[in-house]
Amino acid sequence: MDVNSLVSTVFSGLSVLVVEDVADGGDAVVVTARTRDAAVPCPVCRTLTVKVHGYH
Repeated sequence: MDVNSLVSTVFSGLSVLVVEDVADGGDAVVVTARTRDAAVPCPVCRTLTVKVHGYH
């Protein structure tokens, strides 16, 4: 399985994300991602927004 297929499978419910990198961080997998350049719906209230909703 190539990396793009793996990312598509693992993050299948997060289609608003653009995964830029996945790296081995030793004790963790480090995922660098961003939202698309357009407004996206808030996962809680579904209101369109271009602001950062949170970091995890």
